[in-house]
Amino acid sequence: MIFFLLFTVVAWIFHAWGDKLLHWIPLLKKSCDEADCFGVLGVYRMSFALAIFHLLLGLIMIGVKSKGDARVSLQDGWWPLKFLLVGAFLVAAFFIPNPFFQYYGWIALGASGLFILVQLVILVDFAHSWAENWIGKREEVLDEGLNRWTVILLAATIVLFAISLTGTIVMYVFFSKCQMNIAFISINLVLCIILSGLSIHPTIQEHTETSGLLQAAIISAYSTYLVWSSMMSEPSTFKNNSNQCNPWATTASTGTASTITMIIGAIFTLIALVYSTIRVAMTVGKKDLEAQPLTKEEKEEDKEDAKESGNPEDPVDYSFTKFHLVFVLGAMYLAMLMSDWQTVWKETETNGAPHVTVDTGLGAVWVKIVSSWIAVGIYCWTLIGPVAFPDRDWSRT
Repeated sequence: MIFFLLFTVVAWIFHAWGDKLLHWIPLLKKSCDEADCFGVLGVYRMSFALAIFHLLLGLIMIGVKSKGDARVSLQDGWWPLKFLLVGAFLVAAFFIPNPFFQYYGWIALGASGLFILVQLVILVDFAHSWAENWIGKREEVLDEGLNRWTVILLAATIVLFAISLTGTIVMYVFFSKCQMNIAFISINLVLCIILSGLSIHPTIQEHTETSGLLQAAIISAYSTYLVWSSMMSEPSTFKNNSNQCNPWATTASTGTASTITMIIGAIFTLIALVYSTIRVAMTVGKKDLEAQPLTKEEKEEDKEDAKESGNPEDPVDYSFTKFHLVFVLGAMYLAMLMSDWQTVWKETETNGAPHVTVDTGLGAVWVKIVSSWIAVGIYCWTLIGPVAFPDRDWSRT
């Protein structure tokens, strides 16, 4: 987590002030004349170094199955060596010619799409787990009438729906100058209404007893956030009938972005990126899961038994290789996120020297919009699936 957080912070600094930090390096100055090129390629170099670091560890950890394997100590320790190794990769990345990142950018773009897909699955699972946990606590004290867990469930659901509704109204007020933005907002509103109705439909609840409005509220709030974030990513040059679609767009020439907005957005991005990467990595890396989820008492007993036994033949808790491979995807997602989904897409010749061009299209807008639709689709499938295929095992282990 510390590695990933440090790299995310430094990558953001390189993107914001890369031209001032890197212009003195002769190799970069020779092959890259544009300030934006420094910023984007600085992010790419950070991402590449982190991805190679985790890829190397993932390859080393192939085949680790028991806690007695000597490589377990490398996974859990050897931090000074790891800091030196990742530092060496970072330094080496700055001596790689810029045209190399023309190809790395497209690889990172594809890997980011895969990471987002896995992240959305984890989000839907988190929504169900959260609701099931609170509903279970509520049912334990159901005889008390209006108990505190009932109040907490209602409060959380109302607050999340209120956030979605407020966000929708704000978007209609500030981003409705473009027909495309109106379509984005309206489609999201309709989808949120549909998924809320499905979550409390009698047939759905007959097959999925824990289905309710809390999950719908979580997904609605997240999809609304994605729509808002997508429209905030619209460039200042994107207009409709001479009206700027994003009134808060940042222009490179004037730098009109609010410093407070930039800082808040950066902090939120860091928290979300670090959390989602670790959450996805730990979830994907888990293996040999039980057929039925363990109770709290059983989990505590397992922990105590593991501490007492110390048997080197005991299996490891998760797949180390899968863990690092997901961090590889997360590092590439970092490159896309911190560079506003810009790609180094064209190489030309300038006075006989290679020159790299950075493409700044609407990639971020469509990635976020499509992600919001996929999130809603995945959630709706978890509701409709058990009804359409009742003979299939839909338990989430």
